Amino acid sequence: MSDTVIVGGGIIGLLTARYLAQAGKKVTLIDKSELGSGATWASAGIISPHATSGSTDIAGEPGLILRNLSFALWPQIAQSIQQETGIDIEFTLSGVLLVSFNKTESENIKTKAKKNDWGNTNWLSSDEVQEKEPELSKTIDGALLVEGGNVEVRNLGPALEISCRKLGVEIRSGELVSEVISDKNSIVGIRTEKDEIKSSNVIICAGTGSNQIKGIDLDIPIIPQKGQIISIDGRKIHLNHIILTENDPYFVPRSNGKIILGATREWAGEDKRLTVGGLSWLMNGGMEIIPNIKDSAINETWTGFRPVTTDYLPLIGKGNIDGLYFCSGHGPSGVGPAPASAKIILSLLTENPTEMDINPYNPMRF
Repeated sequence: MSDTVIVGGGIIGLLTARYLAQAGKKVTLIDKSELGSGATWASAGIISPHATSGSTDIAGEPGLILRNLSFALWPQIAQSIQQETGIDIEFTLSGVLLVSFNKTESENIKTKAKKNDWGNTNWLSSDEVQEKEPELSKTIDGALLVEGGNVEVRNLGPALEISCRKLGVEIRSGELVSEVISDKNSIVGIRTEKDEIKSSNVIICAGTGSNQIKGIDLDIPIIPQKGQIISIDGRKIHLNHIILTENDPYFVPRSNGKIILGATREWAGEDKRLTVGGLSWLMNGGMEIIPNIKDSAINETWTGFRPVTTDYLPLIGKGNIDGLYFCSGHGPSGVGPAPASAKIILSLLTENPTEMDINPYNPMRF
């Protein structure tokens, strides 16, 4: 019997399992597919303490707090994972340029940064932007330089899985959890398509699948937001920073010369098909920011599904049944705030105080 069963093997579930195992808990981690193959695999892996895109701003101060606390944790996580597994998750702190195309956008960005207390930032004029990133369009009015970086998410999932296995976490992949089992309002385990697993604690980290599990008598307002993404050959572009706009597209350079161009934000269910409109919007918007990508080869295209709640804040904390917890619904920025989110669950299960007020993330708030 496990102390805890975690349902969902993305970045949130894996980090939560890792923290709990390090604290001496006996953990079973279960996912319907390969670990790290869902929203984590599809993401750009941006890590920043600031609300640097329009969609994440909706989460307000509570979202900013999660990102700030997590940003401080990421360097140690990246270092320890590489030491444990030998896998480089390519954690880099290249900095983020939030660019604007006109005076109105520039003032909006400056106001937002001041209002939300983004701290260590620096406004760059159009000429200063060109000095730092010569490939950017000369029509850019300016940019806010903020702290940030990224990780290679396709290394991150396997690395965390290996780390969890070394810590004694039982991994069960390719197994669908169909039901949470309770008795007299207390968790007693879960039921899968294969068997039952006994446990007094269950943590739901299943992203868009969190509201599809039977036995949870609770409205879980998580909606899949579709994102279409392109990987281009950027060896001739030489980007030095992550490039963001207020409402996308964005560019994330990788160490191997690839550049991630993303992403659409569509309420289209979980239809994985790429669309002419979606890819055209990305490419046209991308060429406005970096004109020379028109000559870059396309390496890969894919879709992902962000688990978005109706108020853009994740569900982190105790559920409606004793022993039931949630850590899900992180929307378009799940990788960045993952460490602090997992730490909240660790505190709750070890009965230690949390580092922040967790009421804004209460799964029972809806």
